[in-house]
Amino acid sequence: MGTLDLFRLDGKVALVTGAGSGLGRAYAEAMAEAGADVACADLDLAAAEATAAYARDQGRQAIALQADVSKEPSVVAMTAETVRQLGRLDVVFANAGIAEVRQPIVEATLEQWQRVIDVDLTSVFLTAREAAKVMVPQRSGKIISTASIIGFVAVHDGGLTRAYAAAKAGVVNFTRSLGVELAPHNIQVNAIAPTFTKTNIRGGILRAETPESAAIRAKIEERTPMGRLGDPDEFKGVAVFLASAASNLMTGFTVAVDGGWLAW
Repeated sequence: MGTLDLFRLDGKVALVTGAGSGLGRAYAEAMAEAGADVACADLDLAAAEATAAYARDQGRQAIALQADVSKEPSVVAMTAETVRQLGRLDVVFANAGIAEVRQPIVEATLEQWQRVIDVDLTSVFLTAREAAKVMVPQRSGKIISTASIIGFVAVHDGGLTRAYAAAKAGVVNFTRSLGVELAPHNIQVNAIAPTFTKTNIRGGILRAETPESAAIRAKIEERTPMGRLGDPDEFKGVAVFLASAASNLMTGFTVAVDGGWLAW
């Protein structure tokens, strides 16, 4: 097999959560561009369908699924429907996520904390568990989660997104643990830790053209060695690498795509 052939995903089926926008859409597009059929899951069904339409334009089979990944029945149904409609499951991206409103700990609520943990961490467990039920019997598969650089370090301007930080740190160590557990079954479990990226998280504040957003971007750019934020399309390469045979000897690892943020 040639080097570039290692990255092809022809004949594979990928399921991507949070596929309607941002990183999830980029991952789903990348899967289709590399040859995989794609199940695009999102709370917003219309957004998921738009991503699926792009995949079909690449000549792939694609379906849109409405799913609340914080709810166990929804994740079970999402996974089963992927297999039912597309015939198999080879790659899963547990990507959907949110961030809480930034506020001091003395003002934080349990409800807010629990919602972030449910969406950003419990959903990863549920998605990985359901994927493993399919992948263990077939003795192959790739489980890829979206962590964050904030899973490794505190937020640079005061640590006010503590539920998000705790959840993403949980994803990092869950990835390590599950990678070890599923290695004997020839299933690789890895994660991607993005830097601050122009997505819809926190209401799309990093993409907005407002003085507040510009000030936030300026602080991030100053702190980042490469001097800029990420763009979702810049994560397509690492997504294909982790989903493909090119990463077959790699498991339990979280890849930082961060413009050098964690280097200092």
